[in-house]
Amino acid sequence: MANSLKLREFSSNIDNIVISLEKFLVERSSDMLRSYYHYYQEVESEYTDLQLVGDSIENYLLLKNIKTMTKLFLQEADAAVRFKRARDSAGYSGAFTEVLRYNTNIKWAVDRLITKQLEESSMQYLLITERINFIQRLGLFMIILAIIFSILSTIWIGFRLTKPLKKLVEAAETISRGEFQLPPLPVSSNDEIAVVSQAFNEMATSIGKLISEIKNKSDLEKKLQEQEYQNLAMKNTLKEAELHALQSQINPHFLFNTLNAGVQLAIMEDADKTADFIDKVSKLLRYSLRKINTAVTIREETDNLENYFFILKTRYGSDRFDLHIDVDPAIADFQIPLLTIQPIVENALIHGVEQLEEGGEIKVRAYQNDESVIIDVSDNGLGMDSETVKRLQEGRKVSGHTTGIGLWNVRDDLYNSLGL
Repeated sequence: MANSLKLREFSSNIDNIVISLEKFLVERSSDMLRSYYHYYQEVESEYTDLQLVGDSIENYLLLKNIKTMTKLFLQEADAAVRFKRARDSAGYSGAFTEVLRYNTNIKWAVDRLITKQLEESSMQYLLITERINFIQRLGLFMIILAIIFSILSTIWIGFRLTKPLKKLVEAAETISRGEFQLPPLPVSSNDEIAVVSQAFNEMATSIGKLISEIKNKSDLEKKLQEQEYQNLAMKNTLKEAELHALQSQINPHFLFNTLNAGVQLAIMEDADKTADFIDKVSKLLRYSLRKINTAVTIREETDNLENYFFILKTRYGSDRFDLHIDVDPAIADFQIPLLTIQPIVENALIHGVEQLEEGGEIKVRAYQNDESVIIDVSDNGLGMDSETVKRLQEGRKVSGHTTGIGLWNVRDDLYNSLGL
């Protein structure tokens, strides 16, 4: 777009030369001559600075022709001025005719070059748009696939856990009805449920033998009471097993195991970018779920920032904004509270560069100044309005932070870690 404006300004100055030259030739006005020299100098400096946009051969030839014709145009214009001063009417008339011819050809070439550059820019924009749409569709597909996989995995694990428990309950109900002759429960694993099933089988066998023995004894009632007590103990054991099964379903490692399974699935499908994306998400979640008062190194914080920005650039596109990290190796192992830098970078992203269509840049520098360690976060964005600044200063939450940690909390964590 900027190059097209330069070309139009260049074409306009060519026209101004023709207009000033024509008036000078007709009126012999010194003002018109000064105007002519003014636009002459403008064109002379502009045509050498014209740049090619794109790698089209046609564009290259058009630009080369424009420069060549401009050089000849200026020569003929100078010749017309010289002939006019020499009072050679035939000379300046012929030179001015050549000036008009070159002007027409230059304007045609400039218009053609602008049209070609706009067409190429439109094609590039359409190509980028198609790629972004493809990435969005692919990301949506992978999210849906991951959700389906998680649901199926949850159903399968739940079925695997509840099926033996259901058999245990049915067997316990059978025994509670006084039916002690029942087949042993199948044991096909080595988990806690298998241990309970094996114990139940042994218990059922023992109860059967016990009942057969106490039929001939006078303390039948006492033995029956012991049987009932054992049944109650068994039910308590079953409830504990159910509780352990429920707890195992909500183990935090389940989420990471699911994400790791997604990475393996993507690798098997040769979807390396998807595998890398899921791996970065897993690392980001694992880092964020650490205890908030944990001390980490600056290197760990910046590595986490790299993962975070990889996810953002996959989501928004690689041209919209970029992250530059510069850490002095001498302080890379300096310890700071967990999630100190990311909320500040998120603040720069949300209130700085997020509104930019492209060219956004966030810089993170960590260096030592005398006895102090300086961490500097800057961006080239639009900045925050006064109301947002006021909310941040008052410690009120501002929407958009993935960590849920505001700048006020970061300040408090730093004060606490330094004993201030």
